[in-house]
Amino acid sequence: MRSASIGIWAGIVMFSSLAVACGGMYVASKAAGLLQERQAECLELREKLRRSDAEVDLLRTMLKEAQAKAPVQRQSVGADGTLSRKAGNYLNVKAPSDTYWLGQCGRDSHGHAVFKSPEWSLRAGTLVLRSYYQRHNIKTVRGIVERFSTNNHAEYTKYLCDRLKLDPDEEFNVMRRMPELVRHMVRFESGSDVRPAHIHMLDVLSSI
Repeated sequence: MRSASIGIWAGIVMFSSLAVACGGMYVASKAAGLLQERQAECLELREKLRRSDAEVDLLRTMLKEAQAKAPVQRQSVGADGTLSRKAGNYLNVKAPSDTYWLGQCGRDSHGHAVFKSPEWSLRAGTLVLRSYYQRHNIKTVRGIVERFSTNNHAEYTKYLCDRLKLDPDEEFNVMRRMPELVRHMVRFESGSDVRPAHIHMLDVLSSI
């Protein structure tokens, strides 16, 4: 009887040891899985930081180019030395009444912003057009022109419609076509051509 009891207790101890061992293996397996997940998250974060650093480097390079006085190619269309060019404001963006745009260093007598370099006027203009589309539900060339410009509405509307291949009251995705819309508006406003690199830069500047 006593030997049977001893056998039972030995079995219980053995079973308990086996259970503890299995439990330890399960915990170790879960820990290994969590470690792999954390490592994957760290790798993903590092990649995001790397891409962010690359965008910042691009921005710095382009701003250095802007400071070298060659940010935008000037063409023969439009009079040299126009107010928009002197102000570094290639979209003739209005200055806010109670604050400054990023990159703005003053305002002219007509209420337009004066920018350190034209890139900042592209950023400001893009934010204005994004607000028209997202906040005010303006989705047509006519709607954009009538809100953005104070005169030449008919000429301005026709100019943009011809280049964007749109009717004046035809709705379109402003955000998707922002680069070409900005490029054509700059051409009309100041007679200048924006280089593709500066259009790409809008993605970086618009998030600041």
